Amino acid sequence: MPSFIQDLRHGARSLRRSPGFTLATVLALALGIGANTMLFSVVSALLLRPLPLPGADKLLSVWGQDTQRTDRNTGLSRLDAEDLRQKVKSFDGFVAFDVNGVTLTGPNLEPERVEAAAVSEDFFRVAGVKPLLGRVLIDEEFLPNGARAVVISHGLWKRRFGADPRVLERMVEMEGNAYQVVGVMPQGFDFPREGASEPLGLWASLASQDFIRDNWDSRGTHLLVGMARLAPGATVEQANAEARSVMAALTQAYPDSNQRTSATVMGLQARLSQDTRRPALLLLGAVSLLLLIACVNVAQLLLARALARQQEFAVRTALGAGRLALARQLLAEGSLLAVTGGVLGLLLGTWGTDALSALLPESVQQVQTVSVDGLALVYTAGLVLAVALLCGLAPLGTAVKASLGGLLQSTRGTSASKSALRWRAVLVSTQVALALVLLVGAGLLVRSAQRLAAVDPGYRSENVTLMRYNLPAARYTGETMATFYARLLERVRAQAGVEAAAHVTPGVVTGGGISLTLDIPGRPTAPGEQQDTSYRAMSDGAFATLGIQLKRGRDFTTQDTLTSPPVVVVNESFARRFFPGEEVLGKRVMIGYGDKVEREVVGVVGDVRGRALDSPAEPELYAPLGQTPWPGTTLMVRSRLPMESVAAAVKAEMAQLDSQLSMRKPTTLEANLERSVADRNFQRVLLLAFAVSAVALASLGIYGLMAYSVAQRRRELGIRLALGAMPADVVRLVMRQALRMCAVGLGVGLLLALAMSQVLEGMLYDVSATDPLTFLAVPVLLLTVVALASWLPARRASKVSPGVAMSAD
Repeated sequence: MPSFIQDLRHGARSLRRSPGFTLATVLALALGIGANTMLFSVVSALLLRPLPLPGADKLLSVWGQDTQRTDRNTGLSRLDAEDLRQKVKSFDGFVAFDVNGVTLTGPNLEPERVEAAAVSEDFFRVAGVKPLLGRVLIDEEFLPNGARAVVISHGLWKRRFGADPRVLERMVEMEGNAYQVVGVMPQGFDFPREGASEPLGLWASLASQDFIRDNWDSRGTHLLVGMARLAPGATVEQANAEARSVMAALTQAYPDSNQRTSATVMGLQARLSQDTRRPALLLLGAVSLLLLIACVNVAQLLLARALARQQEFAVRTALGAGRLALARQLLAEGSLLAVTGGVLGLLLGTWGTDALSALLPESVQQVQTVSVDGLALVYTAGLVLAVALLCGLAPLGTAVKASLGGLLQSTRGTSASKSALRWRAVLVSTQVALALVLLVGAGLLVRSAQRLAAVDPGYRSENVTLMRYNLPAARYTGETMATFYARLLERVRAQAGVEAAAHVTPGVVTGGGISLTLDIPGRPTAPGEQQDTSYRAMSDGAFATLGIQLKRGRDFTTQDTLTSPPVVVVNESFARRFFPGEEVLGKRVMIGYGDKVEREVVGVVGDVRGRALDSPAEPELYAPLGQTPWPGTTLMVRSRLPMESVAAAVKAEMAQLDSQLSMRKPTTLEANLERSVADRNFQRVLLLAFAVSAVALASLGIYGLMAYSVAQRRRELGIRLALGAMPADVVRLVMRQALRMCAVGLGVGLLLALAMSQVLEGMLYDVSATDPLTFLAVPVLLLTVVALASWLPARRASKVSPGVAMSAD
């Protein structure tokens, strides 16, 4: 150990004498290690770190699935959930839930919009978390006619009640009904997350939700999601098979309500991260390539430095230093570089993780907080150890080959051996190959983003403010809901600066469409088959507000009320699918939950991409909100005024009509459109950043290598110039050497990129994984970068006087 400490001291002195080399090496390592720490922290939060729940590895997510469209998830009815709870033996407890925004108010409380989870009995036992204050919901509070009670979150307790322990004596009002606060959950408890756009504020019984209670014994209302705890000795696969078997039996027993319904069971953490697992691992692989490029760059620098230190190594060998002593000295220097780069990289990674957390899409944030945790520290320490070994062993071959004969070399400098030149060529080719792989991946994603940006969503998203709110079913009937919507629209449209306003439910892009079964009079469906369509309810003026084109027929009007003949408007995809080659106007369709209502098609509008910009338009049917009033809706206001001004004006008008209502935080249609492709954009930006960093590192490495190579060949180049070679000949000679190395790297890189691009296939939109433009443009770009990096030192060498070059050193 004392010898190694002495080696560390000697290494520190040696590195101080080469500040340029030390700085370049440390910065390259810090960039690679910092980026890896940052991305590993994301992967750790998504896939490795357990959810903050007791026995989180035993928690399961259960949801409904359409047996004919496996890409479409559906809900479970309350009765289906009850059957799963009783009949799946692999479950040690099963709960169903629904998450929605509700208006919370009460004595001395301003109305506030909060996220609420309506849960079935046994929820808190399955979750495995006890309350901080009070108690959880008890059995009688889960009955349809039971007492109404809520358990509130720690955040809501602090924000709205000042962390007052007497909160358990308080009553609050939610959607027009009074509830007793019976408990406060501990800080950090925020489950279930599925369906929540913000942290949860409270938990109530499923039976206390008016819509669920009204459909308590209906199997056709598929709105719930399930969560279960795995029984001892059972596996996820067994639970999934049992759940599917139960749902298949229900399809046989209840064909009218359970046609095409099944269930899927997955680990809760896997479910929450299923959309982000593949991109996260891909980005971690990309950033690992970036670190590898940094290490190759460092290896080049170390090899060049070792060649310059051959005489030093020869002297040490002549004085009795063995291979072990030389290896220990180089390992000490490598450890100093690796640890310094690692510490700086950890600081960069920690800062980058904090900055990255604010930019992460909701699909990542909903799992758990991203931070540099213990796993990330262990990962970073492993990287530092690996880099230390690399830095120590890379120049070892050159060092041990140095001998006393090195002292007898000409003072004109030390020439690189053929093996060293071969290794440098391999390192340059490796850098080019890895940089090409990253650039191709980034190029494909950029091309995909360009195609996606050119997609016409079918509506105009600019200058549209969105405000969601609910009308409490306890205080509003269908008729009074319709009246409220009409009165609010009248007031909002009269505001200065408002160009148009309308209601829609569910919101465009924000909530996708509701899927309803469809019957066409005179066209009976075959046994075991079912037709369905996406559905939205809209007020008059909604199509004009959104800029959706009316192709034929008429729009909704204020005359489409609960007492007028039921009508619908359909999109062009609906007309093509269900009435091919026919005039759809005047046709009749039947939709609805339970008892279907027959409606006449009075209009046809253009297709819209209502679920997400990268999802194709689907057959969609629109009904007048005045005929199908929903308690929850989104108010859309088209105005050039700032969003905050529009929201304040709407809130004031709403308060005039009902002071107990509150809106969810306003947003814009443009923001929702961007959010629908946020995952793609996030992946593209990060991969592009890594690719640019890789090219920068590769170009700096090639420039440094060529500058060093030219310096070594200065005498040779001087002789060539003295014998009549033109400066252009010298430039071509140097650049030819660099381009040969680059060509090998490009060939290997293209093969690697072709293999890697297949991994990207599912993340691309309207772009082939072997897109010819990308695979042509990226090599040309890299050739240009390499040519420039080698041209600069070659040009400098060609301008040196032959006499000065020949007498150098």
